[in-house]
Amino acid sequence: MVYQPSKTLGLAVGLGALLGLLTLCAGCLVLLATQPPSPLSLALLALVVAAAPAIGWLAYRLAGLANARYILSPGALTVEWGGRREVIPLADLEEAHAGAEYPGELHPPRLAWPGCVVGLVQHPALGAVEFLATTAEKARLVLLGYPGGWLVLSPPKPAAFLAALTAGRTDASAEDAVELTRPESAYPDLPRWALWKDRLALGLITAAGLGWLALAVYLVSIAPQLPAEIALRFDPAGQPQTYGPPAGLFNLVLIGASAWGLNVLLGAGLHRREADRAAAYLLWGGGLAVQALVWIAAVSLLTAGA
Repeated sequence: MVYQPSKTLGLAVGLGALLGLLTLCAGCLVLLATQPPSPLSLALLALVVAAAPAIGWLAYRLAGLANARYILSPGALTVEWGGRREVIPLADLEEAHAGAEYPGELHPPRLAWPGCVVGLVQHPALGAVEFLATTAEKARLVLLGYPGGWLVLSPPKPAAFLAALTAGRTDASAEDAVELTRPESAYPDLPRWALWKDRLALGLITAAGLGWLALAVYLVSIAPQLPAEIALRFDPAGQPQTYGPPAGLFNLVLIGASAWGLNVLLGAGLHRREADRAAAYLLWGGGLAVQALVWIAAVSLLTAGA
């Protein structure tokens, strides 16, 4: 039997926040491309950079919520939430209670939003408590104690879920299934990537990112000193071909940002396989070279004709 937690509120809130951040970033990029370089441009860039991790986190959480379900089969309970998967033989369940029956407080994780309450907390009385739920209301929660700690779930009808769970634990026909069921704990792959401990990879990524940021700061700092129009394109003979406002220089900043982000994503995908890590290093090294080329292009435009 499959129990689907209520997802409507969580998906609506999460998608709303995600679309809001994407709209904000798009607006910042439009302003950067159309306005003269100024200190405001640097603030807009910083806002886009700061929003990028939040966008990734929201998308990651939304994907997990969309695939969330609790599966009660003969002999086992399987909890699936994105990359998180816990298979608990019913014989291993130590306690099962309705949330309303617990006398203490059940504080949800800090990084949660209405309709998506996910994360591990340390409870002063219970110890490790993992929320895989869509609400923090005790009346709509179920607490399960097992060898790995405590799980907090939010099945659509907690009383019916607990009744089915109790029946499964006491049903003599489940004994054969119990013998075939093995406990399993699978966690999201992302937090366990070897990338987070690879100093060379992180160094290449950081160096390229700092190169891009330095260019953005440099262009903003010299913007007040630039004339109203500068040469933005040259013919093969080196003569100016196209003139425009200094804001056109920020196209180089956008190119550098796009190249950096694409290299990080592609390299991270390659890095997951040990056999492909050399290719990932080459890609990140190439990304550093791209930032150098963007710097050269910017300096060339600024010094042409000097």
